[in-house]
Amino acid sequence: MRAFVIGNVTLDEIFAVENLPQEGASIFGTHRHADLGGKGANQAVMLARCGLPVRLRAAVGVDPAADIVRSRLAAEPVEADLYRMASAATDRSIILSDAAGMNVIVTTTDCARALRPADALEGLDGAGAGDLMVLQGNLTQDATKALIQAGRARGMRIALNPSPIERWMSDVLSGVDFAFVNEAEAEFMTGTRGEAAVTAMRGAGAAAVVLTSGERGALLGYGGDIAHVPARRTEIADTTGAGDTFQSVALASALRRGGPLSAEDLELAAVAASLTVSRFGSVSAMPTIEEMGAILDLSLAAGQAS
Repeated sequence: MRAFVIGNVTLDEIFAVENLPQEGASIFGTHRHADLGGKGANQAVMLARCGLPVRLRAAVGVDPAADIVRSRLAAEPVEADLYRMASAATDRSIILSDAAGMNVIVTTTDCARALRPADALEGLDGAGAGDLMVLQGNLTQDATKALIQAGRARGMRIALNPSPIERWMSDVLSGVDFAFVNEAEAEFMTGTRGEAAVTAMRGAGAAAVVLTSGERGALLGYGGDIAHVPARRTEIADTTGAGDTFQSVALASALRRGGPLSAEDLELAAVAASLTVSRFGSVSAMPTIEEMGAILDLSLAAGQAS
């Protein structure tokens, strides 16, 4: 079983600020970190650190930033399938992180949105039944719909994290096995919150829905039940990448077990996410291969003992 992540990759610049700016404000900040990022890259790296074979299909420009992206990905256990895009510069993100660890992110998607459906579909070469496809909201509507249609035809399992969110994303839920959303995204898609939003998204066709609520934990809707999984308490330094960590570890845990997504998978994901938020950075803040080996192997040992 392999994971095919089709999405974006960015270079992140992270600045520490005392408070997030209000409209029209000019504030002081400190350059905290430069890192590999982008939801596609984050999720691919985290799945790979959980021990899954992972291929990442993403677009980069023909520029020095693309060389940095390649070198960073070369240090990870990921097959990086990078499409060279002469018409756009490699995407970048600016992240402001306040004293409480909360953040705002401005990201470019010029490169990711220039990836045509045919170019995106090349990322599925070799994919087959039972493999996992992971999508986010950085590709165009046409590319996303083409990927979901192709994944369904191949018998793949499909995970969607509709971020950045757009209206049309509600239309593709019927083709998705796993939908991961935060509170704002769930309300945007359904007009409701909490369990009502989970129920609405499942009614739209998503087989399993995970709604994350930060320090309040997460809801898992699967079958006829909705389970609440508490967050792991920790000191928060920076929340960048926490959602990508949570999603990837939950999926990896379920796939390693060979079962459906469960509350136990989300509990392990909460442990991993608590490590991410305790550190500054994007990919560099996520749990290492060694840390994930300990988390996931301990979970398997507990399951075997019971």
